[in-house]
Amino acid sequence: MPSKPACGVIRRGCVTVEYEFIALNRKDAGAFAALAARGARELERLAGLRARTRLRFELRGRTRISTARGRTLHLPAYRVIAGSAPYLHEIAHALLPCRHAPPWFSEGLACYLESAVSEQGGGYDSHLFTPNGNSGVHADAARWLADPRGRKVLPFVGTRGTPAAIVADRHNVAAPFYVLAHSLVKFLADQVGLPSVIRLARARKFAAQLLQITVQPASAWRGEWLELLRAAREPLNPPAAGTPAADTAR
Repeated sequence: MPSKPACGVIRRGCVTVEYEFIALNRKDAGAFAALAARGARELERLAGLRARTRLRFELRGRTRISTARGRTLHLPAYRVIAGSAPYLHEIAHALLPCRHAPPWFSEGLACYLESAVSEQGGGYDSHLFTPNGNSGVHADAARWLADPRGRKVLPFVGTRGTPAAIVADRHNVAAPFYVLAHSLVKFLADQVGLPSVIRLARARKFAAQLLQITVQPASAWRGEWLELLRAAREPLNPPAAGTPAADTAR
């Protein structure tokens, strides 16, 4: 049985970072710990969360897809080194787990908050799926609607369920799903305000509370959002074959 790689631990505020020595040096791990602690504080402030939640990051050389399991967040070390890790996205999942919300809302909200925090100077946006963040996500979504891959995942956006192969096929399935979900959540936040969207993240009965909080069911918001995208004036060219990259992983 292979031995576990030796690891170091760094703490900054409410953030603990465990990193493999073979994948990351202490200086880079320390810089990331400070960045993550700042990002967590800014995200809590933006979302109106009072408690400073303790988070643990595990940075590994073999990790390929970023995940949040409870308050433990797993990130690929190579993305941390490259400054492209979706750490704010995963912090959003940890702080607002959306346990009773459909996948489109949970992922769209994490994408929206990642971009919002970075646009306010609280960290960087990984831009794994949306190269222009909140400011350009509707244009990105409109382009995906012009592509068969976007239309294939559209039935899962604003409804329930997750497209098949979302983990295995990040390029053709995850990318359009995340962009469309991000766009719909931004549209909702623009219409009803972020505090109302944050209330939905904590809802136990999502559909009922969406109707109560926003005075419209998800189907109505979805219809208005699609009208917005279809009325886009810029050319709806499908995303380039190499965008996002074939190895795109969150």
